[in-house]
Amino acid sequence: MTCFYNSFCKHPHEVGMTYMEHMFFSCNLSVRFFCASIQACIHSIFPSLFETSSTDYANNISEIIESVHI
Repeated sequence: MTCFYNSFCKHPHEVGMTYMEHMFFSCNLSVRFFCASIQACIHSIFPSLFETSSTDYANNISEIIESVHI
């Protein structure tokens, strides 16, 4: 049981979430990181596209993480 707890539940509980809350929160962030990555890649080829998207995503993701840890 301890191995299961340490593998799946310890970290979520340390940040004040259940396993499921943490899973959905992390999946949501991963989608945002994926979208930001695609836009940054497009921006690297076409600099006039998505000029502020990396900064916008970074600020948005930072706000989301901070709102959970308040």
